[in-house]
Amino acid sequence: MTSQEHLAEFSTMVKTHLDSVIRYVHFLSQRKEDAKDIAQEVFLKAWQQFDPQRVATFRAWIMTMTRNMVIDISRRRETSVKCMGDLVEKVVLTPTDNGSCSGADKDFCPEGLPEFAILPVQQREIVFMRYVEQIPYEEMSQITGKSEEVLRKIVSRAVLAIRKEMSNGTLQQG
Repeated sequence: MTSQEHLAEFSTMVKTHLDSVIRYVHFLSQRKEDAKDIAQEVFLKAWQQFDPQRVATFRAWIMTMTRNMVIDISRRRETSVKCMGDLVEKVVLTPTDNGSCSGADKDFCPEGLPEFAILPVQQREIVFMRYVEQIPYEEMSQITGKSEEVLRKIVSRAVLAIRKEMSNGTLQQG
């Protein structure tokens, strides 16, 4: 593969996954102002390590790299990674028919997720991957290092917890 083909392949991958990476950074860090900068760092690092044979697993690879970079930056700032803060108080766990987000805030997207404050950070992250980014369990397994079975249980428990809170009237739909 020539260097021009290599660059074209990588450019296609960036165009395909840039918005997802920015949303994921924003979700993990809760710092909208840093999301694009961190995404740029992620793709720079990805370019330095890019292998065209990795195209089939590129999303899992780039999301894993994103997750690790946000954690590293967070540790350097001596703050913990905070997921789903105030931005995601009003969402419904139903993606649009075409699988895209249908919110006014396209930078972050999940304008309609239920309030997830009751869920532990790990569950919020897994639910975000599954219902907002619509990442299949196989890829989520590659990103998190957890088995598909464990991920399914995490999602199931999170959904049950949300339903329980909603039936108790703690959460408002809408």
